[in-house]
Amino acid sequence: IRRPPRSTPSNSSAASDVYKRQGYNGRRRIIIGSHCAAMYAIATSGGKDSTFALWRAGQEGMSVTHVFHLYGTEYERVRFHGYRPRMIELQAEALGLKAIIEPTRSDQFDDDFSAALRKVKDAGLSGVIFGNLHLEDVQQFYRERVEAAGLEYRDVLWGRDPALSLREFISEGFRAVVVSVWLKLLDGAFLGRELDERFAGDLAALDGVDPCGENGEYHTLAYDGPCFAAPLRFTTHGAHETENNVFLDIRPA
Repeated sequence: IRRPPRSTPSNSSAASDVYKRQGYNGRRRIIIGSHCAAMYAIATSGGKDSTFALWRAGQEGMSVTHVFHLYGTEYERVRFHGYRPRMIELQAEALGLKAIIEPTRSDQFDDDFSAALRKVKDAGLSGVIFGNLHLEDVQQFYRERVEAAGLEYRDVLWGRDPALSLREFISEGFRAVVVSVWLKLLDGAFLGRELDERFAGDLAALDGVDPCGENGEYHTLAYDGPCFAAPLRFTTHGAHETENNVFLDIRPA
């Protein structure tokens, strides 16, 4: 989850209470901590920022038990990313989390969002964690609605430098691929690229491009990293282009 739909179609000590070593080749996995009074959902579209926010929340000692995603009914796809909601379900499984995945209509988004938040509350969760960095209008939009539902709003990446956040995501060992590019702001050649130091360097060399794609320049699918119990497996089947965007055709393996 980042922007609402357009109107037209080194571990900290706190983490030790939330993370523990599992038998997944040394991977770390988010665990449901019954000892934690507050449990949260991570708002996600499957990309790098929400995945990194999940990781950072664990480092801050927060217990995250669910992913929370709202997809568009117009195309039955994840907005701005282009893949089917099934990929979010599979990513949740790879992370060892439960999933609350709900459809929303662009012309009735507020109503559908409110209904989805009621399901978050009914699941016994205290709040929703987001991965926004610096877009105040986006933060305000979601904060107002989350708090109106009686839930806590958390933005664990807020105020971080986008270039630093991207490089930390990479250096922590996360893996992600670019699944969509907004052609007005970024060259389509970035589609399908892995997020690595070369990728970060290439973005840094471009004027007017947010390193984390906060302006919609690109979107990603995170598929492996420290908080994954196992890699998210997928296949690619070429690309398809709309008027202003190009999408990688991502499908479950």
